[in-house]
Amino acid sequence: MISFFKKYFTEEKNVGIFQSIMLILFLLVFFFILFFVFSKPKKYYEEISLIPLEGEKKRKGYEI
Repeated sequence: MISFFKKYFTEEKNVGIFQSIMLILFLLVFFFILFFVFSKPKKYYEEISLIPLEGEKKRKGYEI
């Protein structure tokens, strides 16, 4: 299967367009993840960071 793709992409004249599309997709996913992380309030991460320290106490509704 991999040899099929290897043969196809080595014989293809417009391989650069595939590389460009993959780069754009990677950047879109990367920036989406950054946006998701930085859009959460700081309080959310403070509460989540205390979960391992709670031990056997009630987990305040968070599932691990």
